Amino acid sequence: MHHVIAYIRPPDAEKPAAPPAAPPAGGARPAPPFSFDGNTRRPADAPKEARQEGGNDRAAKRNPGGWLAAYAPGYSLRVYEPGQAIKIPKGSIITVQMHYTTNGTATTDRSSIGMKFASAPPKTEIVVVPLLTQNFVLKAGTSDTRVDAQMTLNSDVTLWSAIPHTHVRGKRWEVVATYPDGRSEMIINVPKYDFNWQTDYIFKTPLTLPKGTKLKTSAWYDNSTANKSNPDPTKDVWWGDQTWEEMMYTGITFSIDAMQATPTAQPQN
Repeated sequence: MHHVIAYIRPPDAEKPAAPPAAPPAGGARPAPPFSFDGNTRRPADAPKEARQEGGNDRAAKRNPGGWLAAYAPGYSLRVYEPGQAIKIPKGSIITVQMHYTTNGTATTDRSSIGMKFASAPPKTEIVVVPLLTQNFVLKAGTSDTRVDAQMTLNSDVTLWSAIPHTHVRGKRWEVVATYPDGRSEMIINVPKYDFNWQTDYIFKTPLTLPKGTKLKTSAWYDNSTANKSNPDPTKDVWWGDQTWEEMMYTGITFSIDAMQATPTAQPQN
């Protein structure tokens, strides 16, 4: 089992996108809460994913919706603070992505998902945003390749946690916040990343990040023979779903200060 991710697909996700609404009189449309800096797509010379080793005949990927919950090796359940909740709109479909790596032996899956619903209207809506890039290649035999990804906050937010995710070539990880006044602070430092013990780093004191803050993630990879977990150090490696490929992904748990929940009705059982 590589991972399990549960997504929330709202009931209108399959409808054609409506034309953009006109901006309010005397002003532009509000900016999205986050913007991702730089090119995050796979390099133009990367092989097509369907042609890579282990490719399959599944249907083309579709947008599964927003993040609800996940499991990866070493990860435990996530319990939010009192008064916090992830919003699941009425009529949503919970899409469960199961990622397996086959080993030639038939087996069964005992995975299950449990959700605890808020007993009172929550005050804080939690959102999980992926900060990632697919724009990298790990050259065969290289032992210390650095890959960066960055986002800019267009709103004041509270940062609750972050979980780095890569595969078996990942060796260390950093997350740095650069504030509008130019001051930088390392907020997560993982000197020895271990695919088998993936951790959601929950801040004892949540971080208040003002609008204009930049979050930069940096990951280092070992695609050499010195990495005993490396499936094949003779091959270049790109972004891909399978464990023998690689990812550069950080799941960041926020609450957007301007989106504090103001429910008007009591929750239904």
